[in-house]
Amino acid sequence: MPRPKEPLPSPDLLSPSSLPTDLPKVEVSMVEAADVTGVTFTPDLWMQRRHWALDVLRREGVRSVLDVGAGPGALLETLIQPPATIQEAPLRRRTTKSGTPTGEPSVEGEEPELFLNRLAALDPEPSVLPSALSILAPPNSTSTSAAPTRTRRFSPLTTELWLGGIESYNQHLEGYEAMVALEVIEHLDPLVLSRFGVVCLGTYRPRLLLISTPNFDFNAKFPRHDDHGDGENNFARKGFIDPTGRTERVFRHSDHKLEMTSAEFASWANSAAQDWGYEVELSGVGLSSSPSYYPSDHHFSPNAPIFASQVALFRLASGIPMRSPRSVRSSELPWLSKETAHPHKLVGRFLLPSTIMAEAAGRHGKKAGVEEVQERVRALLTAWKIGEVSLGELWGDSVLAAGLCGGSKRWLVGCLGGWGDQVSLLEDAAGEGEFHVGWDDPGRAGRGMTVRWNQYKAAKTEEDEGRGMKELPPREEPSEKTGGW
Repeated sequence: MPRPKEPLPSPDLLSPSSLPTDLPKVEVSMVEAADVTGVTFTPDLWMQRRHWALDVLRREGVRSVLDVGAGPGALLETLIQPPATIQEAPLRRRTTKSGTPTGEPSVEGEEPELFLNRLAALDPEPSVLPSALSILAPPNSTSTSAAPTRTRRFSPLTTELWLGGIESYNQHLEGYEAMVALEVIEHLDPLVLSRFGVVCLGTYRPRLLLISTPNFDFNAKFPRHDDHGDGENNFARKGFIDPTGRTERVFRHSDHKLEMTSAEFASWANSAAQDWGYEVELSGVGLSSSPSYYPSDHHFSPNAPIFASQVALFRLASGIPMRSPRSVRSSELPWLSKETAHPHKLVGRFLLPSTIMAEAAGRHGKKAGVEEVQERVRALLTAWKIGEVSLGELWGDSVLAAGLCGGSKRWLVGCLGGWGDQVSLLEDAAGEGEFHVGWDDPGRAGRGMTVRWNQYKAAKTEEDEGRGMKELPPREEPSEKTGGW
């Protein structure tokens, strides 16, 4: 029986001193420079693209992500944020009179979180790596990121940063459940773009591949490139002629090699999906302040909105791919050194450990009882001098969330009487209890889930003041960057 093939070795870790220290100025796409084009987006276009990717990753329950063309780490800053709880189902209202949950994400309750255990990034440009490295490294390592971070982490996360191009195969990048390439493929040279499908879909074969790229149809909202009016406002001056010479199109960015129309992008995506055994869903993000629509007689998207960015979600299908990717995988030859045999250079590999055991010291991972949880809630509301707060504000207390509830928000809600699909953990669940968990619609300027202490008294007694108030944390609004956002 032949011996299994030895895996390719990892290259030597790059020294941080070998990375550039002078970062290049980020050039903003013309479509996102409102002072140039007069086109505005609410929220910003980059934020809409990020929202789309995060919504997909959360909805699909992804556990590992590879960010392709990560750049300085704009998406990584969000993905690195730990979820607010241990991995558990989000709280949902029981929505039907028959008691059968609908399971729809639009029902009242919490948004799903993103529970990652592996996160990696790849980029071919050395100048952007210091910023990405500072995001992926532990806070007490080389991290200098100014992004807000949650220090409480309920499960460990491994991170890696690689220098290299997507056209080269790297066995260490296999096994990621999802790959994300936001605004990447338009920067690829034609030869590299021709390798994108065979490497990403044909070789790595993630369950999901998320892509966004500019929609050239949207460029019609800019001044025409043949407009010889005001030279300062002429888009041919503000835009960039196709550097490949294949078209006479004016692109949004100096480094763009390709900007596809919606029909061209659909053809490219459907062909790649068919070649490598995937299904693909096409859509778009980025309606401007003055939306435009395709005409009713448009051959591809009649009456559909014209988005600034078009997106594709590739989903691994059960069928066999029409093309074989076997030739993409490299083999180590005897005369190649460890360094030359590897197409990519490892910039950093880190472990961000769980912090829950330190916060729950002495409990050995066990949750506190109902009375102990309720006593902490009483103490917090007394210290804050308020009888009703959002559930997120309570969860911001590390002693309560990690020490007493073991990271389970469901345990907290159950200890306070239950809500929705989380049953009460009280011995006597009938009637109105000491606490009430409810729902304040955030769509109407509310706070989402709330906790009310029914026995709260505004006038504090000496006994109340003696509950150890000085040791309790101040009341803080819950962070918006929870669970990967």
